[in-house]
Amino acid sequence: MVIGLSPLDRKVLRDLWRMRSQAFAIALVIAAGVGMVVMSLGMIRSLDTTREAYYDRYRFADIFAPAKRAPKSVLKEIKGLPGVSMVEGRITAGATLDIPGIAEPITARIHSIPARGEPRLNALVLRSGRWPDPNRPEEVMANEKFAEAARISLGDGIDALLYGKRQHLRVVGTALSPEYIYAIGPGQIFPDNRRFGVLWMGEAHLAASLDLTDAFNEALVRIDRSADAGDVIRRLDRLLARYGGVSAYPRIEQISDRFVSNELRQLQTMTGILPPIFLGTAAFLINMVLSRLIDAEHEVIGLLMAFGYRGQTIMAHYAKIAVVLSVPGLVLGIVLGSWLGRGLARMYQAFFVFPFLNYRAGLDVYAMASIATIAVVLLGVFQSVRRVRRMTPVEAMRPPLPPNYAGAIARLIGRMRALDEPTRIILRGILRRPFRSALGSLGVAAALGLYITSAGSRDNVALMINILFDQSNRADVMVTFAEPRDQRALFELQRAPGVWRAEPMRMIGAKLDGERRSKSEALTAAISGSDLNRIVGIDGAIIEAPPRGVLVSYGLSNELGLAIGDSLDVQITEGRRDHFALPVVGIIKSAVGSPAYVDADMIAARLKEPPLLSGAYLGVDPARIDELYRYLKMTPLIAGVSLRAASRSGLEETIGETMGIVTLFNTGFSALIVFGVIYNNARISLAERSRDLASLRVLGYRRSEVSYILLGELAILTMVGLPFGVAFGYYLSRWLSSALGGDLFIVPFGLTAGTVAQAVLLVLLAAAITALFVRRRLDRLDLVAVLKIWD
Repeated sequence: MVIGLSPLDRKVLRDLWRMRSQAFAIALVIAAGVGMVVMSLGMIRSLDTTREAYYDRYRFADIFAPAKRAPKSVLKEIKGLPGVSMVEGRITAGATLDIPGIAEPITARIHSIPARGEPRLNALVLRSGRWPDPNRPEEVMANEKFAEAARISLGDGIDALLYGKRQHLRVVGTALSPEYIYAIGPGQIFPDNRRFGVLWMGEAHLAASLDLTDAFNEALVRIDRSADAGDVIRRLDRLLARYGGVSAYPRIEQISDRFVSNELRQLQTMTGILPPIFLGTAAFLINMVLSRLIDAEHEVIGLLMAFGYRGQTIMAHYAKIAVVLSVPGLVLGIVLGSWLGRGLARMYQAFFVFPFLNYRAGLDVYAMASIATIAVVLLGVFQSVRRVRRMTPVEAMRPPLPPNYAGAIARLIGRMRALDEPTRIILRGILRRPFRSALGSLGVAAALGLYITSAGSRDNVALMINILFDQSNRADVMVTFAEPRDQRALFELQRAPGVWRAEPMRMIGAKLDGERRSKSEALTAAISGSDLNRIVGIDGAIIEAPPRGVLVSYGLSNELGLAIGDSLDVQITEGRRDHFALPVVGIIKSAVGSPAYVDADMIAARLKEPPLLSGAYLGVDPARIDELYRYLKMTPLIAGVSLRAASRSGLEETIGETMGIVTLFNTGFSALIVFGVIYNNARISLAERSRDLASLRVLGYRRSEVSYILLGELAILTMVGLPFGVAFGYYLSRWLSSALGGDLFIVPFGLTAGTVAQAVLLVLLAAAITALFVRRRLDRLDLVAVLKIWD
């Protein structure tokens, strides 16, 4: 006896001990839901607070204002604009690096360091070595991840091709920057630290190389908290227009910040969808357990009422069982979610380059998870415990009436002469309790659907990779120029070693105005009949650029508030800076980015310019690829070189690693639910029917026949749940893939039959393992106790 506990509390402990195996299965399901909540909410908070602290501590710019060549005296005018708190001018340029031991050319972005030392805006975190000496022009700093991936040590020399001038540089330090939390180069869509690097060098030397002495080509601006960024940008554009300003843009359009924000939105979407379903499934299980416990304890409830316990007290007793059942899962989920969150933080630390990233869920997250779990559990058992209040002592003490097996169903089953008696018993049991049987199948369907949804994320990523690199971007090498060039550049590349096909690439800087807002986004001039780079939607359809008007991506149309037939206001931010309107003739769902496509001939005529190139797509003979690399390293005015094979492997590594680990967590949680649901179905059914099954043994049925009756019923309920689970998983996965889409990515729906088959096999495996446990318990049924009951 436990001293100090009331009789009902002692009954709670006895009931929990009797249901310990079911309680363990329920705890696993609850732990899966709570673990996802704690892991996801904690990771969202950790990423967001770390990003804000990093931006604030190292003074990340609010606005970026590129220009062609602006004198430093303009910085005072910018500082005088309303809302501007800090401004700094810098020089930035693209370069191609030649690093010993790496065959392919490396794309780099070079930024200037003021003569006084550390930049005031976009400050650097010195990780190793020292700052470059202003009196030694060859000294540079490199971003840490690039130095590690390219195996560059302090003191190593690298050759750089900077605006046609070959220079020898020496790395004296490594650094991190809030501008490159997510570092991608021209033509890349995912980080490739081995082939894209960021360098910082003394301002005087970089200015001399680019003829920008006493000038800058990019202004970094911090604004007051109360300032309107849009108003500041408009004033900046007017001020820098005469110096070749090419449209200032806010931090939210800076590529690194966009990717971090997109990841946070996806985490929030996942957190809002899957954990509630997991917790709902747990509540469903507890409801099943408690409902059947109340049915089995009719006489006990009657005795309690006869001894003076009120209905509310007995309701509270069974609600307490439900709450206590959820506590182990709640505690396990908090511990599991915190542990997984720390592992996820370490992974994000490698993917998004922060100087620090500490996982902190916070007491409020734990409290929120606890309150949500208890609330969902109590909601799940409300219907069951409410029945207790409506019972009278006489009704409760009366044993439940046995199922009525007479009637049309019994006669129909009886006429099935091909069926043996145990099979008829199974069918009668299922059909005479249709609601309960349906709940059992529904639990299996929900668990199967969750697993399909979690595991199907891998298929979606595989389809996205296929669309990007097998259907759309089929060029082996993509070259980008430092500035637009004429058709002669294409002819030169066509004659380069190993190149068997070259197609032009044209990206035109523009500011696009829609119904809702403006956005700086390049117009992509598409060539009719292009083979190396094609416009492909997420459904795999190949689309040609319209001869008139503009084809916009789904993400861009949502951002700007555009529909087919609307007019898109286009302000070109290069050359003569033409301003015109184009009709929106189509909207395409593209897997990556938010492009706007126009026909190359049409836009050239509109701009009154000969066909120009921003770069080229190259088809290359693999046997001569090294020759091409050597040629490109020596070619002036190349700003970047992107390799399809490297981009593909980078995507597979980065997305595969990040989404793969998150998917692994979710899939593992889903697998726990699969086993928990099936095991609970079996244990509840065994607890309900143990007296009947033991009685059949007493009447002469063999062990195998008794096992067949119980396990056969479980098998049928499981098999009935499979098609509904597949349908639920299919539609949930499809909806989730669309919900995760944003302005940077639209995840295509690519669920495969292999993933569905894997999920079905997991359910069957769980059912088989459960059958082994249940069979062992059936073999240990107490026949003497049954005989005493009948006596």
